[in-house]
Amino acid sequence: MKKRVYRIFLDYEKEEAWVNDMAAHGWDLKKTILGYFVFEKGETGQYIYRNELVKGKNKDYFEFLETMNIECVSKFAGWAYYRKKASEGPFELFSDNSSKIHYLQSLNRLFIPLALFNLFMSITNFSLGLTVNLLNSAMGFLNFLVAITMCILILKIEKRKKGLQHELHIFEG
Repeated sequence: MKKRVYRIFLDYEKEEAWVNDMAAHGWDLKKTILGYFVFEKGETGQYIYRNELVKGKNKDYFEFLETMNIECVSKFAGWAYYRKKASEGPFELFSDNSSKIHYLQSLNRLFIPLALFNLFMSITNFSLGLTVNLLNSAMGFLNFLVAITMCILILKIEKRKKGLQHELHIFEG
């Protein structure tokens, strides 16, 4: 039996937690594409899922994951979902705070240019909307909303990064 769910997340950790909650209820992820999730009925709590931005990862990385019994379930637009059998123990992609911090920095290297681009486009479209037509004003408003959303994501990531840096400092110093 399959279950299809449309759901948009702005926080990758909340998305991951939701997919793991679905798995805890016996729904195994089969595919995901930009807010569209396909699950198949399976054993309750059989898998643990993780997601990751995989932009720039090479074939060796995915082969390494396979040697660790980690299966790549779905890849789309630079993001991937992995799973590992829960019976094999805990499953984390990042084993220490330094690697988590590095990952969060790579997320912001993607999100900051997107936010700036949308902010620039909102100003451009608002300017054109005042002189050309109303459609440009509507697009400018949409670009502004995307830019604000991206800024919220960036701030959340920075907050997580600072918390991890604080923990790292406590353990090292």
